[in-house]
Amino acid sequence: MTRILSLTQLILLLGMSLLIMACGRGEYSDQPPVHLNPNMDSQEKYKAQSESNFFADGASMRTPVEGTVARGELREDDAYYRGKDAAGDFIVSAPMAFTAEMVTRGEERYGIYCVACHGANADGKGKILDYNYPIPPANFHAVRIMDLSDGHMFNAIGQGWLNMPALKAQVSVDDRWAIISYIRSIQKK
Repeated sequence: MTRILSLTQLILLLGMSLLIMACGRGEYSDQPPVHLNPNMDSQEKYKAQSESNFFADGASMRTPVEGTVARGELREDDAYYRGKDAAGDFIVSAPMAFTAEMVTRGEERYGIYCVACHGANADGKGKILDYNYPIPPANFHAVRIMDLSDGHMFNAIGQGWLNMPALKAQVSVDDRWAIISYIRSIQKK
């Protein structure tokens, strides 16, 4: 008798679960779904550039508190991040020793960002001259360029110089120093 009862319960349970699973499948409703835990689905919020009645200036977007720096963005080593000393003058030499790995990385980055203008031999005879570029790029073997400080070259890569565009957004700080290490190594040859 207990076996029939458990079999009946099993059939009843199976039938109920099939009925529940079949309900509403494939049918559309104009009603929003039921949220048992709505969390922040329908909270009030400000959209970018919208007005605010809460703040005195009426702006919803807030500026950072003066003097604050985002995490990981402090960059207080001026020699490394800007190529300048505490007085704001360009540093004479790089703030680190140039290693073989750094020169190799610099050669790779030079091939990506610099060779089109400055040429594979760093003589200022890159492919850009084929397109009637009005001012020829710098020849890195010229005495004037060889006498430039590493800080000045770092600044020129990041901020641009004369007709050279700023590459700060494309070339990271580490890669700028690596490019300088490569240029210095080919100037010695």
